[in-house]
Amino acid sequence: MADQPRTSRRTALKLTGSAVTSTVFAGCTGSLPGSGESKEDSGSKKKGKGKEIRLGAKQNGWQGRAPKSIKGKKNPTLILQPGQKYTLIWENLDGKEHELYIVNKKDKPVVKSEDAEEKGKTVSTTFTASKKMVQYYCEYHPQSMRGDIKLQQK
Repeated sequence: MADQPRTSRRTALKLTGSAVTSTVFAGCTGSLPGSGESKEDSGSKKKGKGKEIRLGAKQNGWQGRAPKSIKGKKNPTLILQPGQKYTLIWENLDGKEHELYIVNKKDKPVVKSEDAEEKGKTVSTTFTASKKMVQYYCEYHPQSMRGDIKLQQK
């Protein structure tokens, strides 16, 4: 059961028609209320995005890209400061469906990115770090794509 194919939300929307989007699937992707915003990265540098973290998404693990402290590491530990704003940008490296969750101690999402199943697609999620955040993982590959979050005071 671990590797059974899942129907993506995008595929479900295509199969059921766009009229369903505003009723049944509204709010399925993007951030949870009050956790920030989620959108595709346009590459622009806008003020207010906070510190940047970059990851690559592969089914066998998140690939650290930036800052330097995580570059080249698999499922790197993210060191965050509570109250600091961050923009986490990840790129789909393998064409499998991925979606990044940041979760609390009870494994409940406190931040969710959009999903991406196209190789090369980049997703950006902006959030403010909080003491609730303990791990991040991919909704579709939670065993292999999971990393810790450590909170650091200024």
